[in-house]
Amino acid sequence: MIKTVSIPQPTNFSFKQCLKFLDRGFDDCLYHLENDSVTRHIKLSDGNALIKIYSCRDVACNVSTGKNNINILQIEILKESISSNDVEEVKKYVSDWFDLDRNIQPFYNLLDENEFLQNLPKLYYGSRLIGIPDLFESLCWCIIGQQINLTFAYKLKRLLVEKYGKKKNVKGITYYHFPMPEVLVKVNRDDLVKMKFSRQKIDYIINVSNAFVNNQMSKTILLNCKTKNDRFEKLTSIKGIGIWTANYVMMKTMRDMTCITYGDSGLNKALHNIFKTEKRPTQKVVDKIFKDFEGWESYLNFYFWRTLE
Repeated sequence: MIKTVSIPQPTNFSFKQCLKFLDRGFDDCLYHLENDSVTRHIKLSDGNALIKIYSCRDVACNVSTGKNNINILQIEILKESISSNDVEEVKKYVSDWFDLDRNIQPFYNLLDENEFLQNLPKLYYGSRLIGIPDLFESLCWCIIGQQINLTFAYKLKRLLVEKYGKKKNVKGITYYHFPMPEVLVKVNRDDLVKMKFSRQKIDYIINVSNAFVNNQMSKTILLNCKTKNDRFEKLTSIKGIGIWTANYVMMKTMRDMTCITYGDSGLNKALHNIFKTEKRPTQKVVDKIFKDFEGWESYLNFYFWRTLE
C-alpha cells in the first residue's frame, strides 16, 4: 500500500539545495534522484519501506494546515502494511536526514558578520547538513573513503552494497540497503580485494562490523556517553576509526554541531581558497577561523565543503 504524509518545511530550508548536494555526480547507490524528488529504501522497526520525498505547497497537496501556501515535504511511503508507528519513524528519519528540526538562523547571522563568508547564505541558502542516520553505514563510509578520491570511494561503496546489501526492485529501479554488520563480519576478504579494497580497509571494516555484532558499538551506546570526549574515546577505541572519522560521524550521524574535520583535504582546500591559508593549514590556523562559530562548527565545515562543488 501507499500512504502519503507531510512535514512542514522549516525557515531557512531549501529542498532544492539539499537535492543539489545529493546530486553531485558521484553515483550514490543508496537513493534515486528523479524529477526534483529523492527515493530510498529504509529500515523500520517493523520491516522496510520505500519512501519518496519531494517539495510542494499545502494547497496543491491538499494538506489541511489552516494556512495557505505553506511549503511542505511530501513523503510517499510504500510498504505492505503501514502503521502509525511506521509513519512516525519515517517522519523522524526524514527530519534527521535533512536536519529539519534545527533553527539555522543564528548560524546565518554569524556568517553575515564575517567579511569572507557573508556571501555563503546567498549561495547556499537553505542548505542543510545532510546526515547519515545509520551509524554503521557512516563509519564504513569513512573507512571506504580514507586516502582516496570521492569518485573512487563511491565506486567501492556501490560494489560493496550491490554484493552484500539487501535490495528491492520497484518499477525497474533497484533500491539497496547498506549491508548489515553481521553480513560484513563474515565477508570473504578475497572478494573485497578483487573489488580493489585495500587489505587495511578490509581489516577496518571487519573490525567495525565485529564491534557492532558484539554490542561494543551502537548509536545507543554513543548517546548514553556522558560527554563528547567519552564518545570520541569510544569511537577511536576501534582500530580503523581515527579523529577525522570520529568528527565526521559525530557531525553527520550523532548531530554534534561542534565538530571540525581536521586534516580533511576538502576542508583544507576550501580554507586555502577563501582565506589563502597554506594548503595544509595547522590546527591552530583552522581553530582561529572557526573560533567565532562556537556551536556551529559542523555547519561551517559543511558549508566550506559546499564551496568546492
